[in-house]
Amino acid sequence: MKAIMENSKRKFSLYKHYFKMNIDELEIYDKDFIFGIIAMIFNYAAGIITLFFIFDIVHDINGWTMYQILFMYGLNLVGFSLWSCFFINTISLPYYIQGGEFERFLLRPVDPVFQIMMDGFDEDSWGELVVGIIILAFGWYNMEVTIWSLIFIPIVLLSSCFIYAGISIMLSTVSFFTVAQTDVANLTFDFKELAQYPMTIYPKAIQFVFTFLCPVAFVAFVPSLSILGKTSIWFILVLPVISFIYYNVSKIVWNFGLKHYTGVGT
Repeated sequence: MKAIMENSKRKFSLYKHYFKMNIDELEIYDKDFIFGIIAMIFNYAAGIITLFFIFDIVHDINGWTMYQILFMYGLNLVGFSLWSCFFINTISLPYYIQGGEFERFLLRPVDPVFQIMMDGFDEDSWGELVVGIIILAFGWYNMEVTIWSLIFIPIVLLSSCFIYAGISIMLSTVSFFTVAQTDVANLTFDFKELAQYPMTIYPKAIQFVFTFLCPVAFVAFVPSLSILGKTSIWFILVLPVISFIYYNVSKIVWNFGLKHYTGVGT
């Protein structure tokens, strides 16, 4: 237990150091950072407007109202943007390997996954985070749910962030075997698009995959069911356990791939 505490303390200290370095880097290109956020906001605004047009034609989607869909959309977007703001570098493993840069992570006495996560932030994702919070708040405000449900939302968002981290780590592991493959890790973005709608609109086979193999159902769909009273609200307390297990399983898969990594000879 003492070793675990010391390791966590060390990682937290390193995280603060990396975080400051990345913020300093963003300040160098402050205008690019600001315009990137604005562009991201306009990009999602167009998608939300399209959703409003859809609900102007239909009253619900498979039993889900517009505000319920917006709430689920916001949950998914905030969870994804938290991952994207801080951990998006996990999909960059193929580029590190192809460029011969991955070896520098192996030479340091720190977990390579942690180093890759902290090696850079995605500045544009702060715009995603702002939009996600606005959509989430708007959807929640217009639904008939108890105010006490707010206390569960941080649990959902943190769990969602680590589920996406697990997905990106799992998919990036393919690069240890293929070296040239980059598209697999980018499937994380496709999963995010699928997770913003009710799982019930997809075929049973896809629902099974998204529940038991790649648990994007637990990012927004299952939490929305709980908050809306369609299942027990206390089920949300299981989400951190699911995200913790999945994230650690992804690390096990990663370590398995790392054992088979032979370098690129550069």
